[in-house]
Amino acid sequence: MEENINIIEARQELMVSPSSDENQTFRTAYFLKPCNKEHSYSLPPHFSISFQTTTNLPLEVKYNGWRRPQDEWKKWVNKLRPKFEFLWIKTGIYHAITASTYEIKRNDALILQLADRWCSKTNTFVFPWGESTITLEDIKVCFGYSLLGDSISTPLLNSEQEEAEEELIEARRMFNKTKAKKVTQTAWMKHFMESESKVEHEAFLVYWLSRFVFPEDSHDTISKTVIPIAILLAHGNRIALAPAVLASIYRDLTLLNSTIKKNATTTIKSYRATVWAPFQLVQIWALERFLALKPRPYAIGHGLPKVARWGGVKIPKNKNLKKDLDCAGFENGFLWQPYENSPCIEVYNEKDMWRCDNPCLDEELVSFSRCLRVCELVGMGCKEKYFPHRVAMQFGMDQDIPGEVFLCKKDPWMIYNEPITIVDIDLLFQLCSRQPNVTSRYYDWWQQSKSSEEGDNNRIKVEKSDGLTPPCFTSKFEKHQKEASDEEDHKLVYELSSSDDDEVVENGKALCSPEFSDFTSSDVLDEDEIKSLFCDRNGEKEESVGPLILDIAFDVENRIKKLEREVAKLKQARFGSKVEIVGAKAKP
Repeated sequence: MEENINIIEARQELMVSPSSDENQTFRTAYFLKPCNKEHSYSLPPHFSISFQTTTNLPLEVKYNGWRRPQDEWKKWVNKLRPKFEFLWIKTGIYHAITASTYEIKRNDALILQLADRWCSKTNTFVFPWGESTITLEDIKVCFGYSLLGDSISTPLLNSEQEEAEEELIEARRMFNKTKAKKVTQTAWMKHFMESESKVEHEAFLVYWLSRFVFPEDSHDTISKTVIPIAILLAHGNRIALAPAVLASIYRDLTLLNSTIKKNATTTIKSYRATVWAPFQLVQIWALERFLALKPRPYAIGHGLPKVARWGGVKIPKNKNLKKDLDCAGFENGFLWQPYENSPCIEVYNEKDMWRCDNPCLDEELVSFSRCLRVCELVGMGCKEKYFPHRVAMQFGMDQDIPGEVFLCKKDPWMIYNEPITIVDIDLLFQLCSRQPNVTSRYYDWWQQSKSSEEGDNNRIKVEKSDGLTPPCFTSKFEKHQKEASDEEDHKLVYELSSSDDDEVVENGKALCSPEFSDFTSSDVLDEDEIKSLFCDRNGEKEESVGPLILDIAFDVENRIKKLEREVAKLKQARFGSKVEIVGAKAKP
């Protein structure tokens, strides 16, 4: 008999805060496998942003998987709930069906900003402060999809189920013979709500799976591929829908990210993209975790999925959306464990008292252990890698440098379904009552990718780039001179560091700032200080420097002109006649 797999490792490590290397503590830490304990490893995934603003985004996206619940659908749910509620609970779909009755107001800017930070190699969002992602835990807690059960590709088990399949397929043929020549979801729902058919429950689940769980390319029609899944569920067989749903979300985030990157570099006016995964979960994931984004959610009763908190809530426009996302980890504005029962699922109640008498406790522990293991998720026509060890803090674990994963080629479902060592109650209690940290090694590893052109924490500098180059896992920012190429005339642009605001000199004109408007006699620079303004980031002289103008208040005009003449002399001596100082008389 195959031994259970242990997915958690405990060892003594030097731990630090993810936002600072101060207050180092040597303690027992808990990590998700695999961890990299070698001295050589690849750099972290990199951070880049294609969108410069949150308005007028140059991309048109159709969210065909983001479906609004029709009033007739809610009536159908209420009609069948009394008869089949117990069966829905048994098969793990009760919360997921309930979740489909809530309308989630979409915020396109938020979705696109998240997709722009998606890394397809790791299936994680990469922010300046670290990695995070949508996990199997989010799928279960927010939308109620089951982590346990059979694969979505499980065949029908008996003749009774096969007969139900034939009847449903015959109903599809009937609709194909109509004038519409297709099986629309509205017509399907109306037919089975009124016909009192013996396969009404199966038809109900076919509609639910087609519209809300696995939407296909044929918009607003009934999918033939979900019929076997609906029949198995209707006959009491649990199906693990969570990994399949998450696989579709990962797939479409990669598609959307790729389209964004292409759109950022093309001369074509705009790109269009169509995604079919239920992206409501992407938005709810962000609303639950980023404090700066939160509108006021509704209070919900016990036993409802998290989606119920956001049903009908309008998300206000956020002019600082990009900054709120990129600074959240520096300012404790990102909740690694936002759920009341995090990191475990439905294990303890609101008063933090362990549910020792919970008959479903073992099942919940198995569900939680599924969230923690590296595997490959099998979806409808897609497979996606799942790397929870990269975001261990979302489960209350400590974070070490994630080890590389080489998934074997055998059946991915068999790997997902392999037995796992059950996480014991005492460990879960520790994880729920402590603040996870990162190893000092991880902190240094993330620092290796720190950009030399990092801005301060009030202004995240964003570049267009095909490569990904993230700042590090730190709240300490330094100001540097920077050099960028002007896309129109290729002139050099310099940003001169200051203790207050940065002065950007561009195209021969300086922008006014409080730094220069408050200029006094004590601020007059000597020759060495002036020279330092024209050094590159390594302290070496540049071969050519763009024109410089200092706009100052009228009452200090004469003093500044004197300073400009000194600058002109220095530049003439160093660079020859190529330099022209506006407002000063520089001779060739």
